[in-house]
Amino acid sequence: MDKALQALDRTLSVVGISVFNKSNWDTKGWFAFQISNVIVSFTYFVVSTIFVFINTTNITIFIQGSSIWVIGLTVPLWLAMCLVLRRNFRMFLEEMVFVDCLLDMPFLKLVLSEGEGTKTTELKHLINSTQTALFKYSRMLLLFYLWCTYMVYILYVCIPIYEIIVTNDPSLRPLAFGMWFPWDLENLYVYSFTFIYNFYFGNLCCIVYSGIQLMIVLLVGQKIRHLKVLTFILLNLDELAKEFVKQNKEQWQIFCTAVLIQCVDHYVKLKKFSNKLNKTCQPFYLSIIMVATTLFCLCSVKIAISDKLALDTMKYYVIEFCYIMVMMVYCFLGQQVDNECEKLDIAVTEKWYIYNRQHKIKMRIFKMATGQRMPIYIFGSVTLSLPTFTWFIKTGMSCFTLMMSVIED
Repeated sequence: MDKALQALDRTLSVVGISVFNKSNWDTKGWFAFQISNVIVSFTYFVVSTIFVFINTTNITIFIQGSSIWVIGLTVPLWLAMCLVLRRNFRMFLEEMVFVDCLLDMPFLKLVLSEGEGTKTTELKHLINSTQTALFKYSRMLLLFYLWCTYMVYILYVCIPIYEIIVTNDPSLRPLAFGMWFPWDLENLYVYSFTFIYNFYFGNLCCIVYSGIQLMIVLLVGQKIRHLKVLTFILLNLDELAKEFVKQNKEQWQIFCTAVLIQCVDHYVKLKKFSNKLNKTCQPFYLSIIMVATTLFCLCSVKIAISDKLALDTMKYYVIEFCYIMVMMVYCFLGQQVDNECEKLDIAVTEKWYIYNRQHKIKMRIFKMATGQRMPIYIFGSVTLSLPTFTWFIKTGMSCFTLMMSVIED
């Protein structure tokens, strides 16, 4: 197993999600562990909701509680969706990650085993380098997400402990996250249990946010990789064919048409995969956009009304930065898919004039298929792209302006 897949498996296994380890797919222990985490996270969502409602009159505590509430809303939702849709994610990983399904194309098997020409070598390098780069950058992005989320987590946990040490008043007993609980925290055992519960949920948040997002990024990244390879083949089809059939012109035309048919078949397969992935991941896309926009607004307000260099304010800087990066990565991937689809659409008919009539008919059919693209839909006709990132920033700033005007009034 590649290092990136090992890292994702170890990360998600902490919360009971075992999609990257086939030996644990149908294990009752892992299934029960995942269900228990859903229950824990749902309970946390309930107590954070009550806390927010109780403190609606205190704007500072309300913003602090709302930040936790927004995060607490998505964790049980994502865990529950991963539980319900676990077979879908297994199918996606088997289809696109565990094996390189580009090699289902006989032509690419031939390229990797026998190819020696200039363009063939370039294609071979493209297949291998894109796979290596995808896993490498996925692992780096996972580590970056984990670093950001655990930085926030550490700040939340350490600041209350620091306050106890500074004030030298153990009776304060502040928790890592300001929450409502239906019991008295004066008893040390009750407080210890509650703090551990806070501590565990914080860890749950870090793992769920980082691991699930990277799983989706890896799947979308594979789609981009496949589009890149298909585009290269179609742009250099005539030269690739020459390197295999040499000077035999009759075989050259037959070879070109055969490879084109394989590209059409693979594109249809990729399009089906894209549609299924979109349908499964739409709730994830929608929730992350809503959460990111809300937290961008809340954190900006909290920073604006607080001491900019206070220790308590630091965590809001990190949260805001983290979610801006998350949105940027998703929107960049969506834009990249659209760009690669456009390049493929152009490449299909790039050298139409050098082929025979039969080949041109197949090119026109392929052109109709590539014209539909593979957009990543969030909801309705709204897609993930760089304009979506602009919308996210503008909406967050508009909400920030509105909240600041309300606070001033």
